[in-house]
Amino acid sequence: MGKKKDEAATKEAAALNEIAASIRKDFPHLTDGDVAAMIDRAREDFYDRPIREFVPLFVERRIRAQLTAQKE
Repeated sequence: MGKKKDEAATKEAAALNEIAASIRKDFPHLTDGDVAAMIDRAREDFYDRPIREFVPLFVERRIRAQLTAQKE
């Protein structure tokens, strides 16, 4: 079971790295640190959720909604 958790964590980290790159591309005024902090804060809400596959999607949606709201 440990190997599956490790693989899931690796996939989640890779997905979050892709999301970070995408957000930095779409919002170039943000620093790497800004994006990392936003991801960490958004991810905290999903920390103890048993199904991890959708966490990166939820994190990305939350951050993009926040950034879009700030633009308006």
